Amino acid sequence: MTIRFASSVTTAARADRAVDEILRPIDSRVTPGMVDLALLFVTPHFEDDLPEIVDRVLSTLPSAVLLGCTAEGTIGFDQEVERTPSLSLLAASLPEVSVRPFHIRQNQLESARTEFDWEPLVGVSPESGATFISLADPFRVDVAEFIEQINQFFPGSPVVGGIASGGHAPGENRLIVAGELVEEGIVGVTLSGRLDVSTVVSQGCRPIGRPFVITKGERNVIQQLGGRPALEQLHDVIVQLPKEDDELARQALFLGRVIDERKAAFGRGDFLIQNILGADRASGALGIAGHAKVGATVQFHVRDAASADEDLRAMLATEKEREVAGAMLFSCNGRGTNMWPKAGHDVGVLRELLGPVPVAGFFCGGEFGPVGQRNFIHGFTASIALFRERNA
Repeated sequence: MTIRFASSVTTAARADRAVDEILRPIDSRVTPGMVDLALLFVTPHFEDDLPEIVDRVLSTLPSAVLLGCTAEGTIGFDQEVERTPSLSLLAASLPEVSVRPFHIRQNQLESARTEFDWEPLVGVSPESGATFISLADPFRVDVAEFIEQINQFFPGSPVVGGIASGGHAPGENRLIVAGELVEEGIVGVTLSGRLDVSTVVSQGCRPIGRPFVITKGERNVIQQLGGRPALEQLHDVIVQLPKEDDELARQALFLGRVIDERKAAFGRGDFLIQNILGADRASGALGIAGHAKVGATVQFHVRDAASADEDLRAMLATEKEREVAGAMLFSCNGRGTNMWPKAGHDVGVLRELLGPVPVAGFFCGGEFGPVGQRNFIHGFTASIALFRERNA
């Protein structure tokens, strides 16, 4: 048997009709009674109807582990739906793949300090090489600590997903795990077995100038780059830019930190993009949203719609050689029509380059994805998981 995916999306405003519309196309690609994993994303318009929606989906897909959350916008099939009622669904038949759901609360996160604590929490061992699909409510759990603990105890295991964006205060988000509705914590599944998962993390930036090494820094302040004040090095980069890039650098400038210093050369996917928080003209220092580690290699970056489009296309182009069975797309709520004039950019590029891949996801308040074999929380990013069957 082979893995199979199906996806759907609806903008119907009535809950009963919306569920009918997302379920109707599913059995044309997968057998409902053989679905192992289903992802459901729902806008807050359906909050009162959510228990009924979950029950309807589970009654149609009784064998599925159901995972999902509320979101300000959903992604499904070939659409990105923003600022209007919508539901999206991804269903997957995954023979010979272990699908283990988990729900981690803050007190469990605080007490889990060894790999032996983590195994019962997530249902897999570090040796399993599992992929984590994770969704989080940011208000009552330390999401950054969760990511860091996975990096420590499950090295090399990718975490893909995002922060629920359906609510703006504690108790307003809803998370779905194994068909149960919860209001806090981190929910997800681990996937292990006969499955290949490729991750694409497009941070929407392109580098300018050349790489520098941090030669003096403290906490989040870079004092020197390459032996000179950081602000002087930045000035030299900017004055050599063409006019259009000069204007962009003054509006949307970022710093990329190399994750894998062992590489001989650095390109797309090698940098973790961080915000530049400010500059001190007297000392020539730059403040960043990250650790100014001495010896780290960094490079300035710019971001705009054209750069984000170019970056996504370049990273997805490397995945064209092998057919993709299904995909999950977690896009920042700062993308979509907040970045491009027309809706559907990210899912459109994915399907343009990889074909009519069943895909679903949502607009996140922060995206999870690996850069250089380490997982991070990103912003303005499209984090994508691509699923292929692993040969026996």
